[in-house]
Amino acid sequence: MSNEQFTRYRGAGVKLALCQMQMSMSKEENLTKTLRHMDEARLQQADLIFFPEVQLTPFFAKYPAAMLEGIGIQKGAFAVKEDSDVIEKIRNKAKECSLYCSPNLYVETEEGKLYDRSYFIDQAGNVMGHSDMVNIFSAENFYEKDYYAPSEDGYQVYDTPFGRVGIVICFDRHIGESVRSCALQGAQLVLIPTANLKSEPMDLFLAEVRTLAYQNNVFLAMCNRVGQEDDLEFAGESVVVGPDGEVIAQADDSEQILYVDIDPGEAIRSRNNRPYIGYVTPSPKVYHMAGQAEETNLPQMHVLFEKMAEYDKGDAMRIQHFTKVWQYARMIGIEEGLPGYQQNILEVAAIVHDIGIHKAEKSFGSSDGKLQEKLGPGEALTLLTDLGYPRSLIERVIFLVGHHHTYSEIDGLDYQILVEADFLVNGYEDGLGQEALNSAYEKIFKTSAGKRLFRLFYPEEGQYSAKTKR
Repeated sequence: MSNEQFTRYRGAGVKLALCQMQMSMSKEENLTKTLRHMDEARLQQADLIFFPEVQLTPFFAKYPAAMLEGIGIQKGAFAVKEDSDVIEKIRNKAKECSLYCSPNLYVETEEGKLYDRSYFIDQAGNVMGHSDMVNIFSAENFYEKDYYAPSEDGYQVYDTPFGRVGIVICFDRHIGESVRSCALQGAQLVLIPTANLKSEPMDLFLAEVRTLAYQNNVFLAMCNRVGQEDDLEFAGESVVVGPDGEVIAQADDSEQILYVDIDPGEAIRSRNNRPYIGYVTPSPKVYHMAGQAEETNLPQMHVLFEKMAEYDKGDAMRIQHFTKVWQYARMIGIEEGLPGYQQNILEVAAIVHDIGIHKAEKSFGSSDGKLQEKLGPGEALTLLTDLGYPRSLIERVIFLVGHHHTYSEIDGLDYQILVEADFLVNGYEDGLGQEALNSAYEKIFKTSAGKRLFRLFYPEEGQYSAKTKR
């Protein structure tokens, strides 16, 4: 992503496009409509568009698979292959429109498994990953167990310049752990593609998502199908709910694109003010979290510390610097109730945050902060990959390493705590005067724990001693 593209999102919020579609019997017609709606969203300057459940086909799960097979229709007939040009066309359109995009498709893998799957595609047309339905429902009009295999990877979240985005597919939202697992992985926004009927209790469904958003301090955006299919009538009523449970916008029962502007940073502020999610002790066995499951296999922090100390061998000042930053970050994160997986991200980032210094000095004769931000991510990527850290953690850590001297438009609590912990140490090591310290306090420090530590180190009266220069 270019700097210009990154600037477009940071601190500016995000414009969502919920594409409330009616499906025909034709995959080709539904695909053409999908691509056309993406063009419309571009004209409305949307940042992210997503769609209802199984958007390319009629709702075939209304019928038991045995019934369809009895008339010669195999259950895979409605699916698209993983390498299908359908997915390629959506990717190309995302790139053309510079849109983040999450289509929900019925997908057949190379192994022949069938999934209810949402892809997450970035504005350059790259597939960042996919989320499959975890809990498969079966009842009249929803014979989904006949068609869908359950996810093998759990609930997924995706890093974007405007925050972390999770995906929970239709029935999964009824299982409370679904949204919670995304929130525990740092999601600020959760997308829910659905296929809800007018005959279902839509008022209760709305109350449900409002409660989930409130309990987990996240934005929830639920996009539904609409229209008549045989004797099924889909309800529409797509909705976006804020992290305090308020309904921000809701559609009616007509085919439309619902556009909603949100500020994902509000989810972080909600967690700071009302940290319900911070009191949850996550368990991979309960929450089906891919990222959280990886947490149980992370190297111990002392192993990373030893590797980073070896990297800085002979440079006692820098080893002591990152050690102090790590410990202050750890203290602030725990006091602020940072969820477990984010706490690990924060501590790893704190240990490696200055890893670009040696390369900057060797290549440019300078340890300037901006040079560190440019050169550090590559060094951190190599070190953490060699140690076996998971991709999801590494991606966030190298983002933090690449921005730890950027004090404006901070997009997450892990980022906020890192810059606070780093400045607590730098203020002393750089021998800053009282005016500069007070300015930093006003502009940088947001967490209660960080502010408390700052005033212990640097009282407003200026009664601290700056003994060393770094």
